[in-house]
Amino acid sequence: MKVLNICFYITGRASILSHHEEFEEKYQNIYKNMVSFLFEEPDSHFSLSFSGPLVSWIDREHSEFTQLISKLIGKKQTEIIGSGYYNPVFPLLFPQDRSGQIDLMTAECRRCVGKRPRGMTVFNSVWDNNLVPCFQSCGMEYLFLDSSLIPKEKQCYLPLLLSEQGKSISVLPVSREFIPNMLIAPREYLRNLFDTINYLTKDDSYNILTDERVVAIKIDEHQFKKLYESKWLAKLYATAKEYFSDSVKITLPIEYLHREQTRVPSYIAAGIQSDVAKWARKPYEESVEHYSSRASIFDFLLTYRQNKALYDRMLYISLLINQCKGDKARKKIAREKLWIAQSGEGYICDPNGVFANNAVRQHAYRNLTEAEKLVRDAQKDAFNETVSSYDYNGDGFNEYICAMKQYNACISLHGAQISELDIIHNTGNYADSPSRIKQFDKVDDKYQRGLFVDHLFSLEEFAEYKKGVPTGSGIFSQTIFRQADFDAHRHEIKLSGTGEFSSINAKVTLVKKYIAKSGSLTVQYILKNDSPFDLKGVFVVESSYAQTDFSSVKANSYKVELVSNDEAGEIDAKESPRSVKKVSYLQITDTSNDILFGYEPNEICDIVCLPMIFRRPSVGSDVPTISGNSFVASLCWNIELMAGKEIEKNITYSITVPKKKRKSK
Repeated sequence: MKVLNICFYITGRASILSHHEEFEEKYQNIYKNMVSFLFEEPDSHFSLSFSGPLVSWIDREHSEFTQLISKLIGKKQTEIIGSGYYNPVFPLLFPQDRSGQIDLMTAECRRCVGKRPRGMTVFNSVWDNNLVPCFQSCGMEYLFLDSSLIPKEKQCYLPLLLSEQGKSISVLPVSREFIPNMLIAPREYLRNLFDTINYLTKDDSYNILTDERVVAIKIDEHQFKKLYESKWLAKLYATAKEYFSDSVKITLPIEYLHREQTRVPSYIAAGIQSDVAKWARKPYEESVEHYSSRASIFDFLLTYRQNKALYDRMLYISLLINQCKGDKARKKIAREKLWIAQSGEGYICDPNGVFANNAVRQHAYRNLTEAEKLVRDAQKDAFNETVSSYDYNGDGFNEYICAMKQYNACISLHGAQISELDIIHNTGNYADSPSRIKQFDKVDDKYQRGLFVDHLFSLEEFAEYKKGVPTGSGIFSQTIFRQADFDAHRHEIKLSGTGEFSSINAKVTLVKKYIAKSGSLTVQYILKNDSPFDLKGVFVVESSYAQTDFSSVKANSYKVELVSNDEAGEIDAKESPRSVKKVSYLQITDTSNDILFGYEPNEICDIVCLPMIFRRPSVGSDVPTISGNSFVASLCWNIELMAGKEIEKNITYSITVPKKKRKSK
């Protein structure tokens, strides 16, 4: 090797929840210094990779920045790197959404700086080879991929050539091990970089084709800030010019690729960059990744239930939009809402193991609900309420999708619970509650939290349950129910599940019937004692409401009102568990969105309400920290069932939304 080409690209990223003040602070402290540096150092070259919302914000608020970038592009000192506008996880999207997001980003870059990108990045290097035709059709000539995805025999420090269905695209592997270190002097850094790559490539077969090699190095915005303020970056370019003018070229990717024709034909299997993939095998635990058994994005989703649930909802809305034949303007806006919800933050963690929090997921769910509402309004014919049955989440069991006027609910055979509840009033998924994990929360729930999760406890177990302590054998909450009857026309779903009660192993059966209506659900229960023993216990119907107030990690947006002993009242269960006896009506209000959830049982019951706190690992701390919370409300009946007898309970569940829409938060 005679010449080493170095392609630096600097990333500017913003959370989907970022607001004007955050953008402005980063602009003043970081982004404008990028342009200043390029003008101060005319021999410097690096590419810029910004997210779509960040590009739009900068052009709107600081048009001088994009004007200067346009001049620097003309001087061939920089180039803009493309991507999907909202940094989506491309393998999870339908082809139309993949190309749409890339084209939107391309158009925005052309509008702002006068030139379209020719290369692109992929969020967390989440890769699948079938993306090649889409990227090439969108006008992309090359992309950056993390070197951990590259087969060892193809790590030649040359561009790779990926092909699929007659289309091809070049790949520049990104080497994280060569990220600049301010503790190493620029001259030593360049010397070590040249010598290392020269040593690794001295005996390979490509030396007869070219005497040049290339390395792509990603520098994030925070690393750039340190390198810029310490003057290390300026010294690097000066050193390269003075001491390495014949052996090192710091150049732009497009300049190098147009000059160098050598490519290494390759195939890259589906995967994720290694520092993210290590989180995919065990929930919130790092594991060692091997190339031969590398995790894919779908391994990650199967490990994290809430991320998978968001993906299922996103896929459902995408199908609705693709099938919509009505108003094109509304359909276009609905697709834009869908693209916002496809931001990769909600589906996969970052390299530090920072997972999507409740606020990120609820933001995505809210946009998906807005998209569904627009699709309903766009239909040529009036919207028809439907209840359908199919495998909604790909778990091998049919779910029941209730698309009603006020809500969209998914009823699962796992616990016969409502696993997703989206109110068609621009709100998120109220069933988006995690379960406690013993490693972090000191207790293990052992069942999936949702709405209308049923338990049958002994009196001793119920005493523990009221304290918020996991208890019982999981009867009905862990049961996989089966379909007893389904009438799509009448919107009726009848499910049946069996289990063994307490230590006496008494067989019990629960028949649970949902009747979906425009703004309510009727839930009917028939609990039968199929054993030869009499049993005595407590039947509990539990609902866990996801938090919608994100002002703090412990914020609780739910207010509880009830009628007990024919008297109306209110209880405060925001800090600790509360129990009330002889309740005939219960109303839970989401004060953040003014949405009311009413429970009207056919028989007097007791209620238990409590906040539920969830802890997860956090960066820079050995102790799990609060990552979110939900609000639990349970209706409880004391029961005495003789052998062979049954009892019936009914609950009318109503959903009331305000007449005037609140602005989305």
